[in-house]
Amino acid sequence: MKLAIIPIIALLGLTACVPATPIVSDFNGSSVKIQVSQMANQAEARANAQAKATRICRQGGKQRAEPASTRTVADYTSELLFLCLG
Repeated sequence: MKLAIIPIIALLGLTACVPATPIVSDFNGSSVKIQVSQMANQAEARANAQAKATRICRQGGKQRAEPASTRTVADYTSELLFLCLG
């Protein structure tokens, strides 16, 4: 019984170690797509993605990034679409 709990605890420990680092996958001046791991803390991942999207949109001449949609693109990876608005 105790042996069955060990893999679960190990898995929970691993999910806490996944960094919430956003990766820009596409930018076209009007929108930016950012990929984040679903294994990371979702609140932290979305906050980091929002900050990165805002920074990318500002480099493209827009003022802010508005979240538009989210989709799953691969195992344990989400892609967030942000619209760059003036």
